[in-house]
Amino acid sequence: MADPASEPDSLVGLTPCERETAILVGEGLSNAEISGRLRMGITTVKTHVASAMAKTGSDNRVQLAVTVVRARLR
Repeated sequence: MADPASEPDSLVGLTPCERETAILVGEGLSNAEISGRLRMGITTVKTHVASAMAKTGSDNRVQLAVTVVRARLR
């Protein structure tokens, strides 16, 4: 898991679980794949994705993925 202090501004407000979920969204994983990878329920994954979208100002999952990819390339 990435160190929150080293993350770009667009990801700083995310909790560790939201951050890890958002990173996996950025890698193109589905909710079911994220659920298996992080060993959490799909409903929990959906909650983390929705929270990450709200905190990053993303209107949809694709925008969240783009935000994550851009942030991690800086």
